Amino acid sequence: MLRKVYDFFSSVKLAIVLLLTLAVTSIIGTIIEQQQDPDKYLREYGETTYKILKFLGFTDVYHSWWYILLLTLLGINLIVCSIKRLPKIWKIAKQPRKTLPEGAEKSLKVSHSITLEGTGEEIKKTVTETLKKLKYSTEVSLEEENQTHLFADKNVFARFGVYIVHLGVLIVLIGGLVTAIFGYRGYMNLSEGTSSNLVSFFSGPKIIELPFYVKCNKFTIDFYPSGMPKAYISDLSIIENGKEVYRKKIRVNDPLKYKGIYFYQASYGQGEVTFHIKRGNKRETVSVAFGQPLKFGEGTYLRIVSLDGRTMTMGIEFIQDGKIEEGVIKPFAFYKVPKTDVTFAVVDFKPVFYTGLQVSKDPGTWIVWVGSTILIVGLIVAFFIPHRRVWARIEKKGERRVRLVIGGLTNKGTEGLARELEEVLRAVKSSYCPNTRREEQS
Repeated sequence: MLRKVYDFFSSVKLAIVLLLTLAVTSIIGTIIEQQQDPDKYLREYGETTYKILKFLGFTDVYHSWWYILLLTLLGINLIVCSIKRLPKIWKIAKQPRKTLPEGAEKSLKVSHSITLEGTGEEIKKTVTETLKKLKYSTEVSLEEENQTHLFADKNVFARFGVYIVHLGVLIVLIGGLVTAIFGYRGYMNLSEGTSSNLVSFFSGPKIIELPFYVKCNKFTIDFYPSGMPKAYISDLSIIENGKEVYRKKIRVNDPLKYKGIYFYQASYGQGEVTFHIKRGNKRETVSVAFGQPLKFGEGTYLRIVSLDGRTMTMGIEFIQDGKIEEGVIKPFAFYKVPKTDVTFAVVDFKPVFYTGLQVSKDPGTWIVWVGSTILIVGLIVAFFIPHRRVWARIEKKGERRVRLVIGGLTNKGTEGLARELEEVLRAVKSSYCPNTRREEQS
């Protein structure tokens, strides 16, 4: 049973299926806007299609359970594939045959045989020095009375290029999982002078409380003569422990970043309401922009989402214990918040502009960048750096006559290996046999 599971996860076919599935679902996540307001999906796709998309998780692909599962399966597949094939690559890289027996040169991609005038010691020294100049690590693998064997290795790490690629992909997947599990995208609506630490998700009732407050000091918007927005700028401050710790004017594509959280200038709207709130004996007045939640208790929020200009009634979303209830309230009427001692009333409305901020936390970004860098390095190693090996057999044929048999193997770029062996031959020929013809070449 375990063997079958192991073979399943070590399958290349599984990797291809997972990659294709992730590619298709990522395309879907690109075509369908993610984490948008349900009303937008209803307008664009209709109720039936929206329900299908939401059920399948296509409105929030990258945080869906099945997308996280696909990433996890691909990660397991990469690990198991690497473990399964590593012993063979390790043996090739670290346990090579280091001698060149008689006739073995015929199995090499490039080989030469030449007779030289000189001693075996002289030829050995010249061949070794030339290979070292070509960045080979050389050694005498066998030395006997009538023959000497040399072994040279270069870029042995290139054999592990594919594993560097696998490591890079695995780290990228981990970064994606970290973002999918711990990251989020949401929004804040802030009118001038208001601040909040509440981030609403684009769909669903989830609201996140930031460990600091964001304040809109000023919001400026310019329009073209046609009425289309030309530019909008938000002057924002980060308030922590009651003090301003950071301030920046943001524009489209120029966000504010604080503690790994990005605040993008995304939209604008009109409408600010002022609440009069009673909490036991305490009273306070708070102003918030339309769409921005107001906290009444643990897990209890309310936000104004619409205004009927004729009756001045306001549409609300009441969020408690992870559930949304829609309703209507009237100004100057007090309402009690269920399960709390809080009562509230809307006492003022202003048709002022508010800034719409997209709030994004992507804790896996730096992990993805590290993984991408390792992936690129791995691809360079795997595709552009060859692992080359050279064997040489120096045979004594007389008092000052030596036969040199030299050849090599490479996992890529045979032409480069051939040029290097030619350089070795030129070095020995120039010193020991300027007029001797090569006997064999293959």
